[in-house]
Amino acid sequence: MGNDNSSAITIDVDRNNLFYYSGETVFGIVRLNITDENLETREIYISLIGEIGYTTLSSSGRFGSFENENKIKFYYKKVSLSGPSITQQEFIDDCGRYAWLFQIPLIDNLPPTINQPDTFPRVQYFLQVVIDKSWYTSNIKYKKYLTIHPRVNLLENPQCLLPCIFEFENRKDIKLKATFNKLGYIFGENIQFTLEIQNPRKILILHSNLSILKCYQIESKFDEYIVYKTILPKIVNLTNEHIMERFSIKIPSIQLPSYKFRGGDPKIFVHIYYRIKLTVKVEGIFNNFHINVPIILGTEHNSDLNQQQSFNPISISYSSNTEQSIFNDDDLPPDYDIVMRSLQ
Repeated sequence: MGNDNSSAITIDVDRNNLFYYSGETVFGIVRLNITDENLETREIYISLIGEIGYTTLSSSGRFGSFENENKIKFYYKKVSLSGPSITQQEFIDDCGRYAWLFQIPLIDNLPPTINQPDTFPRVQYFLQVVIDKSWYTSNIKYKKYLTIHPRVNLLENPQCLLPCIFEFENRKDIKLKATFNKLGYIFGENIQFTLEIQNPRKILILHSNLSILKCYQIESKFDEYIVYKTILPKIVNLTNEHIMERFSIKIPSIQLPSYKFRGGDPKIFVHIYYRIKLTVKVEGIFNNFHINVPIILGTEHNSDLNQQQSFNPISISYSSNTEQSIFNDDDLPPDYDIVMRSLQ
């Protein structure tokens, strides 16, 4: 990518999957094959760049609006390979072939890679080799993309390991109570909860759905999509006055960890969070209702889970008025931190 006819560049790193956690070090080697004997360079260097990308709409009067692509660097580490200040060992082969070893440490607090490099919005990381030539000629550049995730230890937020109760009542006096054993999980772990429904009017409950949604915000651009959805078994076409069932749902393993990142520029804002959406489908018009349960997905195992669960559960109740029984899915859902702060 970006090579010209006078040189060929490759970057090889120490991991075939190109995946790193923040706080680790990227080791690799840069190989350069120069075919132009008269190629003059001021410096050759490699850098690791973290960049967010998002779009904005601009108006151009009679021509209507058009979309601008914005890119902002939030992370930059440079290592000189050849030039006035050489920082890496240089290997010279015959026929103009060169090679340099490099290592670039990652800081601890970095947002995760989001979306593909050619899509917006996105968070991306890449290694870039630059051959800085004379001022009157174009530089030669070559990129290699990496995937970087932060480490998220659930023990740093012990409140997410407490049991939590969510309650709601719709306008037909149907009361829903969902009790979760905790709200912090790692990938591949099971979400365990009890669903209890009080139905004094014996209205037909058609079924209940559970969805896990991934939500992310980059700058001011928000998006969410469903990563898992199922109809809960045993709660189908029931008119019982009292229903109580226990469930265990496995979290899909290939997801981003929950994370919030702010850079020096106010536009550098990245937020990844998740929520469980429990929906109860009830016979009749405007009787359906749902509750949102914010959860945290971490990367580190929790060794003190049994001890954490000995505390009293947190209880969250929703108002039972008619207006709140019909939620607007266009509203941004609260994340875990917002819900927990509201209880303090």
